[in-house]
Amino acid sequence: MKDRFGREITNIRISITQRCNLECFYCHEEGENGLNKGVLSLEDLEPILKTAEKLGMSKVKFSGGEPLVHPDIVEIISLANDYMDEISLTTNGILLPELAEQLKNAGLDRVNISLDTLDKETYERLTYYDKLDKVKEGIRKAVDTGLFPIKINMLLMAGINDDEVEDMIEFSASSGAILQVIEMTSSVENIDEDTFSKYHKPLGELAKELEDRAIEVKERKMHSRKKYFLDEPETQVELVRTMHNTQFCDNCTRLRVTSTAELKPCLLRTDNHISIREDIDKGSPLKEKFIEAIYNREPYWRD
Repeated sequence: MKDRFGREITNIRISITQRCNLECFYCHEEGENGLNKGVLSLEDLEPILKTAEKLGMSKVKFSGGEPLVHPDIVEIISLANDYMDEISLTTNGILLPELAEQLKNAGLDRVNISLDTLDKETYERLTYYDKLDKVKEGIRKAVDTGLFPIKINMLLMAGINDDEVEDMIEFSASSGAILQVIEMTSSVENIDEDTFSKYHKPLGELAKELEDRAIEVKERKMHSRKKYFLDEPETQVELVRTMHNTQFCDNCTRLRVTSTAELKPCLLRTDNHISIREDIDKGSPLKEKFIEAIYNREPYWRD
């Protein structure tokens, strides 16, 4: 199904819980800021996935909070396998050593693992926990289990980790993972918030450096993201440039669902959510509200 701007909606991103085992100071909570934090059950998720499939969505990504703290995460992946062609999740990696094999067997295809630094002190500064070694172990386990591709999500922050990009490239290459460098984002309404103003680092300079050294550059359909193929070391680096990027929005193919069972047409907007909580509880069809949410989608950054 397409929205009114002609964008095909092919995937759905579902925040299954807002619980987390870290306390990263920059967390945007999947755009649920200010909302009551919830958790979605298996019973909640089945009609959501079934409706998404009927409307032509074939990919699902589970997120949080931290999705691996959900007590039914393995069963959730197995359920999604009944409806979706591709299943992925975003995780901080701490619980992957124990869960990677079970998740793979249940149908998980790939993972994005959040890791912003290789320095233990910086990691603790960002997350308030001494879990860096556990995350590295989780990455190794995910690779060994055969989850592919594995992407390491590095949020670039001025004065914190912007001097670690080369180290992260080397680490990703040696781990068999793809490095995904992400620009810190903020809505227009919060553009001057303290965290964003202090730590935002544009990716333009890094993009130019990667362009110069890459042996090949490709563009992903989703968000029109650039992928840089390097040979020293042999790896891939992908940039997620969000701020004031009309191409990013023009090529967005995703509908989101919050942990409180609301359809969320855009990460950066909080004024057009559509609740499906009551419909799920009553067993009512969700199709019409999905269509309404898709109709409400519009590019956040526009020319």
